[in-house]
Amino acid sequence: MTKPPPNPQDPPPGADVIEGLPPLPGLHEALAYIAKGNPPAPVVKLDPGLEGDDDDDLELGALDEADDPVSEFRPDPSEMLMALMILRIYGAAASCDQPLRPEPGLLSTVIISGPEDRRRFAQILPDLPIVRPKGAQAPVVAIEDGSTVDRSIKELTHRVEGLVERGKPVIVGTSRPERLPAELLALESVRVILPPVDRRMLGALLEVLHPTQQILIPMDDADLALVPAIHLAPVFAAETADQAADRLRRIAVKRPAVSAGPTLDDVHGQPEAVAALRQVVRDLQEWRAGRLEWSEVTKSFLLVGPPGTGKTMLAQALAGSSGITFVKTSYSDCQKMGHQGDFLRELNASADRAQAGAPAEWFVDEIDSFHHRGQSTTGYMVGVVNGFLTTLDRLSATEGVILVAATNDVARIDPAVIRAGRFDKHIRVNPPDRGGVRTFLSSALVGMMTEDHLDRLADQMMGRTGAELTALVRDARTRARAEGKPFSADHVQAAADAVQPPLDPDLMWRVCLHEAGHLVAGAVFGLPAATSARVTPTGGEVLRPGKPSHTRESIRAYQCAVLAGRAAEEVLLGDISSGGGTGATSDLAQATRLAMEAEFVLGFGPTLTWVPLETPYFLLPEALRQRIEASLQVAQTEARAAMDRHRTAVERVAGALSERRELDAGLIADLLSDIVQEPVRAEGLTSAGVE
Repeated sequence: MTKPPPNPQDPPPGADVIEGLPPLPGLHEALAYIAKGNPPAPVVKLDPGLEGDDDDDLELGALDEADDPVSEFRPDPSEMLMALMILRIYGAAASCDQPLRPEPGLLSTVIISGPEDRRRFAQILPDLPIVRPKGAQAPVVAIEDGSTVDRSIKELTHRVEGLVERGKPVIVGTSRPERLPAELLALESVRVILPPVDRRMLGALLEVLHPTQQILIPMDDADLALVPAIHLAPVFAAETADQAADRLRRIAVKRPAVSAGPTLDDVHGQPEAVAALRQVVRDLQEWRAGRLEWSEVTKSFLLVGPPGTGKTMLAQALAGSSGITFVKTSYSDCQKMGHQGDFLRELNASADRAQAGAPAEWFVDEIDSFHHRGQSTTGYMVGVVNGFLTTLDRLSATEGVILVAATNDVARIDPAVIRAGRFDKHIRVNPPDRGGVRTFLSSALVGMMTEDHLDRLADQMMGRTGAELTALVRDARTRARAEGKPFSADHVQAAADAVQPPLDPDLMWRVCLHEAGHLVAGAVFGLPAATSARVTPTGGEVLRPGKPSHTRESIRAYQCAVLAGRAAEEVLLGDISSGGGTGATSDLAQATRLAMEAEFVLGFGPTLTWVPLETPYFLLPEALRQRIEASLQVAQTEARAAMDRHRTAVERVAGALSERRELDAGLIADLLSDIVQEPVRAEGLTSAGVE
């Protein structure tokens, strides 16, 4: 038998409550909403006595079968989810001592974490008697759209301001009320949190659907609060009480927590990564709404960058902005479980949690620990990587699961792990840009520094990672406590000076000239346009894409460009510094590597013999070393001549770097717009190579 729709004129379930337990707020309105969308039905008597049972497993009362008339009453799960939202709204209203409906020209704020919850809230609220008494004007509901909080809050602010100016009563649904302007918050008459689903709410609605059966809810209120409302749709769709109970048990098994951590708005100075992950948030929203196929979603990302740049925070922020489950694992988390079998069992268990919590994000930290199987001297790593690949494939085929991994060294990872189809998009995560450094410091040091001081400090700390900036602020607070003084800008400056002292102005100008030389030479010799450039107290960098293949001329062009920093210093300052020759990634190292590749990897020399690049330089034949040195000397001569011809352009670009400290692709293009590409003057080269 199925139950007819509830008659809202009857006492709702729980009206005659257990002693000491108040009526369930909003139950009458929830039943009325359900009845409104279903055929009329006979009066049904529900057992109210077990509403709000405090036992570990809530038992719902049963009707005498003789009193259960036959009917085709079967509400759509979406109706039941909306009824659940009604119960939550009335629960929120019952928790405050002011009416939820604001006076005209004022606003009430309801804190709602998830975008789907905000959508249902906005859809049902205006017609509820609690905010629209008979004959009264309906309040206007304005919600944050949930995709990109910065943009959404701006749009929300603009809309609410317009409504308030027209004297409308406004109810705002947002996850971050503190981001609204102070002048709007001053008009707030009440602020309340939308409560999560609890056992009493769920139990009341299940009793409507299955009045003749007992259903156990195998979760306490804290666990149930972590279940997205959408996961209850299959429970409401169950045709029998046994099916509903079984689906509840599945939800309860290892129920992962929906991320409550940082959001993408908390990430500063990573524009490329944030932009890519914001698109995932939007795509998830479209997929949830049924407007986008899962196959169209970019759903796997590899975050690549040095330690401390915020890769883990980015992964957490994606889950936080999406309102999805966050499941983290790593090689070390699995390895500590024991031998290979235990390792793979733990790996699969974490994948199971992601699948059970979908939509979810499965994050693998330090994925470079799953290193190249060819580097293993035992079968252990082969078995681990093979098991990892199987897990990746399983999750890639699961709708609603986003894969994210982080690494400091992408070269160590087995190529099969990071190929397209497993990790489609690779995102470089560098130390934050100047704007990101400044935003971080401004947020951490609210009202403590002047704008000029913040600018100088951002210049000084450029190149430092987010972890280092966090440590700097912590050290400054420690200094204040040690001195027994209030925390001040002086403590911050002292901590900054200890980490990275300000650079002497003359030395900073040299760094600017050096990086300007790279930029100008790239334009002169026709290299791909630089995407960014910046200078910091620890040096500078120019980023430009590489070429998929090379000729002898392109190799020489790259050599000239990487040696042009030294050449610019020599031409404009009369001497060179050590800036181009320190370490394996230095200018000299790059130019030498290019010469070696041309000689014995790419076949541009007089012989066709292939020699590994890892071969120690002193083991190379003398004739080969002489050709490499000759190649470097020709490139240095050409770079020096180019800097002399374009001295004005070098100084112009250096001036912009000195003022701004970082340049994007658009600014670089503008600064170099008057440079005409010149052919590489490869004196000493023949069709066979260097003579």
